Amino acid sequence: MNNISEKIAVITDSCADVPKELVEKYNIFVLPMIIHCNEGELRDGIDVTAYDIYEKLKTELPRTSTPSGADVLKTFEEIKKQGYTKAVAFILSGGLSGSYNQIRIMAEDEEELEVAVYDSRQGSIGTGAQAVLLSEYLKNPVTFEEAKKKAESLIENTKVFFAIDTLEYLVKGGRIGKAAGFAGSILDLKPILSFDASDGEIYAASKVRGHKKVESKLISLVKEETAKRPGKKYVLLVADGDLHEERDLLEEKLKRECPDFTDCIQARIGGALSTHLGRGLLGAGIVFVD
Repeated sequence: MNNISEKIAVITDSCADVPKELVEKYNIFVLPMIIHCNEGELRDGIDVTAYDIYEKLKTELPRTSTPSGADVLKTFEEIKKQGYTKAVAFILSGGLSGSYNQIRIMAEDEEELEVAVYDSRQGSIGTGAQAVLLSEYLKNPVTFEEAKKKAESLIENTKVFFAIDTLEYLVKGGRIGKAAGFAGSILDLKPILSFDASDGEIYAASKVRGHKKVESKLISLVKEETAKRPGKKYVLLVADGDLHEERDLLEEKLKRECPDFTDCIQARIGGALSTHLGRGLLGAGIVFVD
């Protein structure tokens, strides 16, 4: 347990898609993104789920915005109430959202709580894994400086790949980034997307012809990452947007092809990201942890 003077909380946002059981296990503080739809303003993961969004996408195009200032302040107050004096926040890629800047600026006004806010340069379980793995690291007594160095290392050593059924929602929401060249693709050409390590924008890391080849390409890309760092310890990541059986098969095969993993974290895409990704995402990734 950390000394009370270095009791460090971990914060992320709902786009990190941290599974509920891990949020509870590590006491991770999750800031809900705001989803704007015909129904009004809804808080991701509290008022609305991914399945609600799938239904709404049939008749409207919901929009997302950063967590409300009230929710950020409420979270800071709860963290202090629980006896934390420091916090580390992993926030959705600045290449996709203004959340990082918003929370960084609000954290600067905190007098009783020192918050180190990081642009995760990732989304979904890429961001979520950083929060989970830092939480695991904090089970041992560490200083705030050590925690920040670990956070920076996790960000530098996370790589995620994913494929989606359609780029339509990314295009309409203005989040297509460097993958824009694929927006008009035909003949079932599917880009394998990732986050640019320098700015967190989405780009096309590879491509396949047809949905059936997505799984093998995701595994191949993760294997390539392990080959770049022989002997390094790593955690595997898998995620899906309503493709649970495919995700489970992907996880099984990924573990077989990358057998030196120390853990595997799986996630389901939440409501906020579903407004930009739609139904049908399959993703895999890796975090090097030493």
